[in-house]
Amino acid sequence: MVIKMTKKLFMKMTICLLLLMLLYSFSVQASIKVAVASNFKTTLIEIAALYEIETGQKILISSASTGILYHQIQQGAPFDLFLSADLKRAKLTEDSNKGVSGSRFTYAQGRIAFWAPKHADFVNADTLQKFKGRIAIANPKLAPYGLATEQTLNNLNLLQQFSYVQGANISQTYQFIDSGNVKAGFVAYSLLLEHQGRNFFLIPTSYHQPILQQGVLLTGSKKSLEVYNFMDYLTSTTIQRLIRSKGYLTIKYVN
Repeated sequence: MVIKMTKKLFMKMTICLLLLMLLYSFSVQASIKVAVASNFKTTLIEIAALYEIETGQKILISSASTGILYHQIQQGAPFDLFLSADLKRAKLTEDSNKGVSGSRFTYAQGRIAFWAPKHADFVNADTLQKFKGRIAIANPKLAPYGLATEQTLNNLNLLQQFSYVQGANISQTYQFIDSGNVKAGFVAYSLLLEHQGRNFFLIPTSYHQPILQQGVLLTGSKKSLEVYNFMDYLTSTTIQRLIRSKGYLTIKYVN
């Protein structure tokens, strides 16, 4: 009798385990897969957590530089939504057979700052003008924040003043400076707010082309309705307020 009960219990446990595995598999399959530029990753993680609480919809996040993500998408990477850090690659994706025509939208505008964490005095425009030596920047060919940095230095006639250490993305650039390997450089304002960074000069947006961060629905997605719902959520008033608090100019307040 004991053996029969044990077998019944074993069968019940096996069935429960199979059901849990099926539910987990369904959950993963039903998740929206988002490719996001590295500067926005932490903010998106917070937004995705709120969205899951409100809707039950899971968001799977992959992050890298915009240029690398764009290349992956062109090679057929199975994402549902591309959140670029610029307008250029979002438009290129939309214009190719990888992006859904008419789905492109702006979700934030980025800002850059010159950061010299160990500088003894208050960091301002004059600090940047007088600084000598190596600085860290994101690769202008891969990262829109790097391109904005290059445009800023050109505008100020400072491009030839420095030697450069290039990060593959703006997050890696931040790490170069934060680790002390490089004394100063240009990083996303959002990363400074996230890590409570000090001693920085916030670059006026007039020094470079706007860093319009745009998203686009990808044609390979089997969850277009779910993606459109999430896109609406990103541009909602509540989430735009959150995005603004993270160091971005939101789409309702773009300069």
